Amino acid sequence: MMPKDKLYDAAFRYKKAGIWKKLWDNEVFAIKLTCGEIGYMSIMGKNGTYCALGLYIGEAGFQGYRALANAGGYTGSPFRDHEMLLQQNCLQMALENKEYLMPEEVDEVREYAKKNDIRLSGKNAFPQFIKYEPNCHPWKVRSKEDQQALLEATEAAILMADLLRTVDPKEIGIMEIMPDTKEVPLFEVKGDQLIQAGIAPLPGDKEDTYEYVPATNEIAMAHVKKLPRKGIWESELIRMMEPVQNHPEETPYYPLLLLVVENKSYYVLPIPMVMYAEKNPQEMLQAFAEGWKNQKVYPKEIRCRDERTYALLKDFCEKTNVKVSVYHGEMAALDDVEYELSDQMTDQDEEEMLDEIAMAVDALLQMSPSELKMMPEPLIEQLKLMLAQGIFPDDIAAELKKKLSRR
Repeated sequence: MMPKDKLYDAAFRYKKAGIWKKLWDNEVFAIKLTCGEIGYMSIMGKNGTYCALGLYIGEAGFQGYRALANAGGYTGSPFRDHEMLLQQNCLQMALENKEYLMPEEVDEVREYAKKNDIRLSGKNAFPQFIKYEPNCHPWKVRSKEDQQALLEATEAAILMADLLRTVDPKEIGIMEIMPDTKEVPLFEVKGDQLIQAGIAPLPGDKEDTYEYVPATNEIAMAHVKKLPRKGIWESELIRMMEPVQNHPEETPYYPLLLLVVENKSYYVLPIPMVMYAEKNPQEMLQAFAEGWKNQKVYPKEIRCRDERTYALLKDFCEKTNVKVSVYHGEMAALDDVEYELSDQMTDQDEEEMLDEIAMAVDALLQMSPSELKMMPEPLIEQLKLMLAQGIFPDDIAAELKKKLSRR
């Protein structure tokens, strides 16, 4: 069988095994992968909404799980909340309704089902193989390495489902993980057996650190130093809410935008987006310098929203004699521009939005924390606004607040 055929075969057997009836998504266990890495597994679907197997590979993968689970809820910034939800780093085998798949995925499933006399009917009849990468849109699994890892995880989950028919999860060490949980049980597939192989340490939270970007373009710095100085400007690197894709096979990516706003006039410095700026911050600094050159003005002071923005601009500003700092006070101009930009990106017909919100409330009250991530961000933002306005009855409002605080 081809690797993808093996995946489909395992996915349909996974559906029959029904392991999500035995485990909650936060009852994580680990498996040894043949690539040498540890795979941390989360089984989603016990609440009856989103049914999937999540595989978090190695330290980097599980830290993405931690970041989402311990995010701390709504921050008040649509762009920061949006970026927070983009930090997952995992592979998923999901069981979906066909309307959630791309046309080519639907065709692929139907072709496999026809070839193997499988009837596609009922809820969650279509397997889907998804890769989540930080700052990217969830996209189809393509590499043979990822397909192999997901296949091994699915096979292990099928064997685990068989084991849990006669054994309680707690008897083999599978329990709800908490923020301070240090380890989970480790298993290994040998032949057609699932063998307990000790314990696997759980990576802790990773603290965000940012290296200062050296300013190296002497010509650009010399030019802006000659410009007249004017105003205090507020700045932040924000993650755009719409992904960019240059060709059909490329994983859609959410680029960074350097937003720089004058604090009295609310004027926005025109700076173009830079694709993959994390890998090429010098290109972002060049765009920053070009923005000032085109406007024929340079700031007296730049206030940065956070350490990430400060790390990008610090050296350039200091070498061009501009006061720069991480500013902890109010940034009214930057806030106003960000919310206006967010509204433009998420604008929907009001009646359509209200209908979707009513459906979203019903669905959200049934979801687990991991399943909440599948909710469209504009709906979540509208729900939070309506909660703040006191629109919902007290009992529903209390349930919604509890749910959203765990998102």
